[in-house]
Order: sequence, then structure tokens, then C-alpha cells
Amino acid sequence: MFQHHTRHTLMRLLITDLDNTLYDWVTYFATSFQAMVESLAKSLGVDEERLLDEFKAVHQHYGNSEQPFAVFELPSVRSRYGNLSDHDLLYVLEEPLAAFNSQRNTQLCLYPTVYETLKALHENGVRIVAHTEAIAVNAYYRLSKLGIADLFHHIYAVKGNLGPHPDPKRRDALRAPEGQLSYVPNEERKPNPELLNDICHREGIRHEDAWYVGDSLIKDVVMANRAGVTAVWARYGTKYDPELWKILVRVTHWTDGDIRREEELRNLHENMRPDFTIDAFREILALSGFTS
Repeated sequence: MFQHHTRHTLMRLLITDLDNTLYDWVTYFATSFQAMVESLAKSLGVDEERLLDEFKAVHQHYGNSEQPFAVFELPSVRSRYGNLSDHDLLYVLEEPLAAFNSQRNTQLCLYPTVYETLKALHENGVRIVAHTEAIAVNAYYRLSKLGIADLFHHIYAVKGNLGPHPDPKRRDALRAPEGQLSYVPNEERKPNPELLNDICHREGIRHEDAWYVGDSLIKDVVMANRAGVTAVWARYGTKYDPELWKILVRVTHWTDGDIRREEELRNLHENMRPDFTIDAFREILALSGFTS
């Protein structure tokens, strides 16, 4: 851990990124996705590379690499099962979907000290909100499954292009409490500081009393710096198996333009630094003046 700037203000609002800040999204999603594709290729008798190409096309269509039930839209699936409804596909594809869920149940877990730290901040009167570029229903599901959804005053996320869950029994479980979800426009992406300006305004907290924690230097830290809130880099979130990242890149929704934009951001903001760098989530407590 190191402190870069001397700024050190009382935290009244913690805005936290989710993926690879509170839990290891790369590992959980890549391993779950890989298990699903292997099972699907076996059941359809189709080459995995072909399925990966089809997934990428669906993801790019929606502008999202975590489109719920994208598997239902794959040409190979539709070629085999014709015009079956999503509800019926849920059952004929039970094995591949179960493979995904099994891996998710194993791999999706909070980083050490996340729960204890959020709970301590909550009990000390800090307002906690989430900000993510994930689809809202996915973000809420993960926070709920991890047992921390109730600690968040609001969850700022992308609405997404979604139909209802194909299993009616699951729809209520995926519904956040009234008013907890706040939608971010699809075109408003990190590191746009207006996102944080808007969050601070909605929460009624001054910028100087707000902290933002995230794993990306060129998106999370740059955005926080530009918005004038305390920027905390979750360095631990960058430590994952690079082979798993390659799986995600293989089916990414990113276009060539998105990749160029990422490189431009990296070059433009290479000298940006966080106010604080942490190697465990609990370090936020001491940095913000609360008892560790």
C-alpha cells in the first residue's frame, strides 16, 4: 500500500466498482464460460471455435460480453432446435447451463475482507454505492448471491437489452428492491467524470467527501481524478491468470474502435496516479480514518 497524494478527507460516500474490485470476475466468468462452451460443443457435436465465433457475434450485437442467455441466440443452437421458445431451450440446454452454474458456484466469491470492510463502513454511517458497466440484473444478482446487496444504498449500472428470465420462478429472485437500481446511459462509459458528478449529486454528497475504488488505472482512477473524488486503486484486482483473460478477449464485445480507444486512454493518462493504492480491501478502513 502507498499514498500518492496528501489529500485525506473524511469519507462520507464510498463508490465502488464491482468486477475485480469486490470479487474476481475474470476468473469466475472465464472458467464458467469455458465449461459451458465445452459442454455445448459436446452436446451439439460442433467445434468449440465455431461456437466462440458465434458468441462473439452475439456479444458484439448487444455491446456486452455478459449477455444473459446469449447461448439461445447462437446459430448452431437455432439450427439444432429450430424455433423452440426460450423456456423450452432452458431445459434442452440444461447440461451446458448447469456447467456454467457449477463453476460460478465454485469461483464466485468475495475477495478477503470485503464483507467485513463494507459492513464496518456501513455501520459507521458511510453511504455505499456500486458503479459498474455490467448489466444491472447481472450486477444485482452477484451482489445478492454474495450476501452484500443490502449494504448498498444504490447500484448504478447499465440497463441492458434484456427480455424476462425464461424461468418464471427466477424472475422475482432477480428483482432488486424498489429504487435500489439506478440506470446509467449505455453511451456514458468510464472514464467520463460526469458519471461520478452525477452520482455525487444524486447521493447529496460533496465530491471532496466521496471516495472511488476500482481495479483499472485508466478507467476507474482516471475518472475519479478528473471528477475530484479520492481515487483508490485496487491493485489486487489485476492479479489473475492471463490465460483466462485470453478466453474473454476471444469472445469480447469490443470492436476494433474500442480497442483503439483503450490504447489512446492508456497513452493519454499514463501519468495519472491514484491517491491511494491498496493490496487488500480492508486497507480502506485505515486510510479513511476508521478503525481497522
